Amino acid sequence: MRTLPRRRYIALILLAALPAACAAPEPQSPFAGAWSGAERYQISFRDNTVVQQPADGPPTALGPETCAGRFRFGYARRGRDALIALAPEQPDLRSRLTLLLVRPDYPVAELGCGDGGTTYVLLDDRNLIAIHRDADVAGIEQLSRS
Repeated sequence: MRTLPRRRYIALILLAALPAACAAPEPQSPFAGAWSGAERYQISFRDNTVVQQPADGPPTALGPETCAGRFRFGYARRGRDALIALAPEQPDLRSRLTLLLVRPDYPVAELGCGDGGTTYVLLDDRNLIAIHRDADVAGIEQLSRS
């Protein structure tokens, strides 16, 4: 019996593994799904934006056209201290964040739209907080998975 040359053998192994690699599902973002705020509006996360759905209106995908041409969005991890520092001039808000953020770091989705920005912090699989900032003023709201 004749043996295959080494290059052909490697190529056959790679070709055999290719369908299995292509069939493996991509990991789902922990932010995936709809999240509801206290005022019955919803947001959902996509790969490159956030979609807002008011309780009584159509959904809006945020982007450069809805953010006065200034839009940025991305996923990351941020440390607890960096998240608390998003409210530098508001001791009451810093205290609330200190109580809510008990782990050393968190997955976040960061949105910049116009002059403002929001950092969505995933607390666990059912709860997140949105830290909204506009100039030197910050505010938070809690959202839960729908």
